Amino acid sequence: MISPICISTVHGKGLRVMLTSIAEYCPEVPVYLRGPESIIGGFNTDLKVFGAPHNFGEDYNEIIDKAFADGFESVICANDDIVLTPTSYRLLMEDVKQLKDETGEPVGWVSARCDAARPVQNIRSNPFNQKLHYFKYPYEDAIVPLECLSPIFAWIGRDAWEAAKFPPLNWYSDDVHCEDLRAAGFHHYLSRSYVHHIGSQTVGMNGDALTKAAIPWLLKNRPDYAKQWFNS
Repeated sequence: MISPICISTVHGKGLRVMLTSIAEYCPEVPVYLRGPESIIGGFNTDLKVFGAPHNFGEDYNEIIDKAFADGFESVICANDDIVLTPTSYRLLMEDVKQLKDETGEPVGWVSARCDAARPVQNIRSNPFNQKLHYFKYPYEDAIVPLECLSPIFAWIGRDAWEAAKFPPLNWYSDDVHCEDLRAAGFHHYLSRSYVHHIGSQTVGMNGDALTKAAIPWLLKNRPDYAKQWFNS
């Protein structure tokens, strides 16, 4: 089972290293890339390239839609600011197969672990006290169910994608999508897979501004989520 990797980029700061890691560790996997020609035009690699960026949600909706339109039954959503390891793609796909074979539940997102995202996704991070540790936790070698995750390198199937897509947001697009899919009966999981994550390069570094930009849409379109997340 091949799932193409779908990437959207704005600044492309880590894109060259990311694409190099894909070419090295899973060269047979197709790549769909959305971003400005000025950034991606210089890459000497076989990419399906589409358009300039607008926002995270709409950009990824477009690029993932194109992959499904080409006949794939699943895709991997990937940030432009990650680097794959030799086992990232293989372990993710093995875990997806195990979940689909054994759980009997509709599978939503299955995401890789990393070193700079939500605390529950980070390796060497204890979700109970947030302290970093040098030694591997046992649960890093297990598939873990999660309510919400960031799809920095994450698998999703056609059935889940047809049930819900990203909202037109930069920040909170992944939160909304995870909650919408859970409401539709899908279950999300953390894979044994790992990718190195540079962190917060895809849509910018100003978290306060990105949050404020998302709140009006959330209040209008998902008021229950807004109340839960902001207590207001």
